[in-house]
Amino acid sequence: MTIYMLKRMLLSVFILIWSAFITFAIISILPGDYFTRFKFAIALAGLPVEETHHQILVEHGLDRPWIVQFASWIWAIVSKGSFGCSLGPTRVPGDSFELTLSYLLRSGGEIANSFLICGTSLVVAWLMAIPLGVVTSLRQGKWLYYGLSLVGMPSLAMPGFVLAGLVLWFLDVFIDPMMSRSALWGICGWRFEGCPMSWAKFGSCIVHIIPIWFIVGLPVFTVGLRVFRSSMMDTILQPYITSAWGKGLNSRQVYHKHAVRNALNPLISTIGVTLPTVLVNALMVGFIFGIPTYGDLLKQAIERQDSALLAAMMLFYSFVLVVGNLLADLGLAAVDPRIRYD
Repeated sequence: MTIYMLKRMLLSVFILIWSAFITFAIISILPGDYFTRFKFAIALAGLPVEETHHQILVEHGLDRPWIVQFASWIWAIVSKGSFGCSLGPTRVPGDSFELTLSYLLRSGGEIANSFLICGTSLVVAWLMAIPLGVVTSLRQGKWLYYGLSLVGMPSLAMPGFVLAGLVLWFLDVFIDPMMSRSALWGICGWRFEGCPMSWAKFGSCIVHIIPIWFIVGLPVFTVGLRVFRSSMMDTILQPYITSAWGKGLNSRQVYHKHAVRNALNPLISTIGVTLPTVLVNALMVGFIFGIPTYGDLLKQAIERQDSALLAAMMLFYSFVLVVGNLLADLGLAAVDPRIRYD
């Protein structure tokens, strides 16, 4: 297992570096740069446009070839733990801002909100899919499965923003027309913004995140329920389950101790498939509900051609996918003693 983990970690580092490399290459192909849009202001100031523009590029190191900029960016990560100097987050045009790890992972920031939305949505979806998968795998749970499929299957067929629009309509009609507006929704109620965590604020966070769980987690729940139910139905027909019944074990011991653990394998394998959907839905939910997520930084980076910020966001996206697939492999080894990576 140790050798396998080392190999996977080295492969993960290579994938992350390659993702950032491709990002820098694509940015270099696009015409113009971050300071191109300021040429009109330079002309209004009566300064020579091209000479001033080139001087600004030299000051910020953007006149160098993109491969040199990429090497400097990698070296800043290794030596200082910095993801470069971003031109995007500041309010002063052209003013740079160092993308340190503490800034990117700050509480209430875009990355922290993305982890909160994605992580809690996955956990809630699985906590619901596993017990309901056990119930619906039984004969008397057939109609429950049909009912849940009737609710969940449209979430796989329709785009996420359509489902989010339906949720906003429900909030506007049945909950509160004011609170359905994205500027007032957020992770918690606007009255608790900037306040320390308390039971009242925690309750407000739960109320505000439930619609987000529904939008982001419903596709995951639907896939998980179908996969786990199918796996359970195959597992309970295996000879060792029949043997367990023959030994006089009760239903709790048969299902929870023997069947569920073996039926988890296909469900754990779906992590790599569902993570991209969760990340995209979290990006979309952030825009609609007015919650700052990594999508806001990604949008800023693309619009402003901010290579450092864009590479950091693509690195975050790749990191979540790589770590998610690694955790899926480790989860398979944990629940199934037959799987070994030696």
